Amino acid sequence: MRSAMFLPLALTACAGPHTFQSETRPAATAHAVFDPATVHAVFDPATVLQDDWIHLPLRGTTDYRMAFVDGHPALRAEPWNSASGLIRRVTIDLDRCPILEWRWRVDRLQPDADLRSKSGDDVAASLFLLFGDPGMLSDPEPVPTLRYVWTNHRVEEETVIENPYMPGIVHNLVVESGTRRLGTWVTERRDMAADFYRAFGRGPGQAVGAVAIFTDNDQTGQPALAYYGAARVLCRD
Repeated sequence: MRSAMFLPLALTACAGPHTFQSETRPAATAHAVFDPATVHAVFDPATVLQDDWIHLPLRGTTDYRMAFVDGHPALRAEPWNSASGLIRRVTIDLDRCPILEWRWRVDRLQPDADLRSKSGDDVAASLFLLFGDPGMLSDPEPVPTLRYVWTNHRVEEETVIENPYMPGIVHNLVVESGTRRLGTWVTERRDMAADFYRAFGRGPGQAVGAVAIFTDNDQTGQPALAYYGAARVLCRD
């Protein structure tokens, strides 16, 4: 499935309301704007139903639902030969808020996934950053997209991989690789501008205009299970 190809184009191109599990998503609030301060939430699993996230199915529907893991709220993501994500518009000025921090956990990882090939383009857990405005349904535009991923041992951590369906537009950065940390919570902290430069060879030039959480297995069909904890940006005073 060309999941990483369609996601940047479809962020604001959802035709009609989507549902999150069996519940109807509340009316979207104004998209989040991060002003200079200390910390601002990007994703809170305890309030995702009240926040302006949209569930976007691309092929089938990954099962996203609330869960408590080790006493903390989390978003549980389990794909069923599916590719779908949760998407939200934001405005993150990287000059003022350069650091992204989040917690995630993977309990099952597709052994045959390979982000370097179209036939293996599945990921157990990932977080998309879309730079600029991805456009509207009537005129969707690809935008530079950085995707942080947790995948198997086939690629080493800190490897940058162009998406095989959309090279030059979507670049994966492998943050976690293999089974060493399987079944444990991991906290990541990344400099978004520095990572963009590594992936694209230039500065971003634009604010982050959207973020997405994405788990899929429509290529390999192999089981995957991930949990997403809170994500936040750290800003300069």
